[in-house]
Amino acid sequence: NYPQGRVFKGYRNSLYAVETLDGVRIIRTWSYISPSKKLLPRLFHYGTYSATALYGGLLAGRPDVIVSYSPPLPLGLSAWLLSRIWSVRWVLQLEDLYPDAAIAAGVMKNKIVINFFLGMEKFLYRNSQFISVISKSFRRTLLSKGVPDSKMEVIPVWADPDEVRPLQKENGFRHKHGLCNKFVVMYSGNIGLTSSLEDVLLAAEILRERTEIQFVIVGEGIKKEALEMKMRTKHLENVLFLPFQPRELFSEMLAAADLSLVTLNANSALSSMPSKVFNVMASARPILSVAPDGSELMQIVTEAGCGWNVPPQSPEKLAEAILQLKAREPALIQMGQNGRMSLEKNYSRRHCVDAYEKMLTTLCSQLN
Repeated sequence: NYPQGRVFKGYRNSLYAVETLDGVRIIRTWSYISPSKKLLPRLFHYGTYSATALYGGLLAGRPDVIVSYSPPLPLGLSAWLLSRIWSVRWVLQLEDLYPDAAIAAGVMKNKIVINFFLGMEKFLYRNSQFISVISKSFRRTLLSKGVPDSKMEVIPVWADPDEVRPLQKENGFRHKHGLCNKFVVMYSGNIGLTSSLEDVLLAAEILRERTEIQFVIVGEGIKKEALEMKMRTKHLENVLFLPFQPRELFSEMLAAADLSLVTLNANSALSSMPSKVFNVMASARPILSVAPDGSELMQIVTEAGCGWNVPPQSPEKLAEAILQLKAREPALIQMGQNGRMSLEKNYSRRHCVDAYEKMLTTLCSQLN
């Protein structure tokens, strides 16, 4: 159902369903599904799936190792219980740090609720046999929470350089959306609480007289409606909102950008890591990151030499950076190539999946 919150065509939200895709057995269990972006429906969706995953895991049969993702954090409770029932090792994979990310985003404010989830987080960290994190900053945060370093491994979110390829900038996506002869500044991804896109609209307002510069925001999320309302209120004709694009157009869409935005607000720097940065690197497009100084996002962009960084809540600096980068278009090509090279070396699908396989096989061998 993700990301629209609607069951895909050809599927039913059954209590239990099994299918085989590319030789892999997939078991699906029931969960509450809703297109609503409000907090309670989302929590109910996560909570129901976390619960039904328990009987799904039991009916699946005994595994060699269990891997659970967070978020949702409660899914770890089902994984822990299954690991005890089956007497197998359990890896907790952290894509975001919860409840820290929810607290930073202002979603979680009630102290009783916060303490409940902090207690759950502590329990999961203590009882998992291994924890895989997607960034060095996550590792540092967990060390500060008392998690032993020997229990953790950093394996980044990968992009597939064979699937996301550098393509011509002037392409069908540009023609379809009236972007020919424009300097396109593109954001593509979740339009959520951590995305800091308010800065982008303010920068667009500053640059509204520069009609050759076009901002394109592709995606869906909890803040999209409010941002579209602000765009209409301010009559920002240099901003174009688009829905998520079909996967087969993904490379072409990324290639249509002169400059790709990857954004993260100040409060979320230690608890979230926007994985979209790796797909942009794979597309060989330069990155303008909006992230706090010293954040891992800023470090990745800086070390790869694939772009520029400005701090959040600085729309004037963002607008100025866009103008400066536009004036250095030959340098933008080199930045994009630098990103592609760094992706292939450090963040490719093969590199990261090999590391994940090594981690899992090592854990399994420890049982023998």
